[in-house]
Amino acid sequence: MAYLRLLFALCGILALTQARQSESEKNCNCPKGWTLLDKYCYIYQHDPRSFSDAESVCNVIGGNLVSINSRKENAIVVELIREGAGSVVDTWIGLHDAIEEDDFIWTDGEVVNFRHFSSGQPDNDGGNEDCVEIEADDEMWDDDECTDLNPFVCIRAVNKKACH
Repeated sequence: MAYLRLLFALCGILALTQARQSESEKNCNCPKGWTLLDKYCYIYQHDPRSFSDAESVCNVIGGNLVSINSRKENAIVVELIREGAGSVVDTWIGLHDAIEEDDFIWTDGEVVNFRHFSSGQPDNDGGNEDCVEIEADDEMWDDDECTDLNPFVCIRAVNKKACH
């Protein structure tokens, strides 16, 4: 009989431990205000900044300007902009060719394997357009001057440390 009580006690402790882990895992995905998609968290930032200032803000909150690697991810980012601003507005993403013209890289180091530029873009109009934004008029990508002030979208990996 004592063994049976011990077995029930151990089962109860195990069930409570697993319930706490499951609850913890539900809350570890993204910080408040961020949106989860797959293994990344996204947030729209209203405060217009230059490209480099926007990247710095994203760094401070634990991420980078958003890198976009699929049509699905692009659609999510456009929807975040729409929800955050009330409509789509010119918004920085993390793509640039500031180091070498026409050699685009993401600020977070992701490989550039998806592009969504408007027809005729990127055009480096005026020879000084090195940073990429999602354009308000057609929701496509466009290169623009990095000193322009735009809202922006940040990305960060899911915080797995908080899950344990």
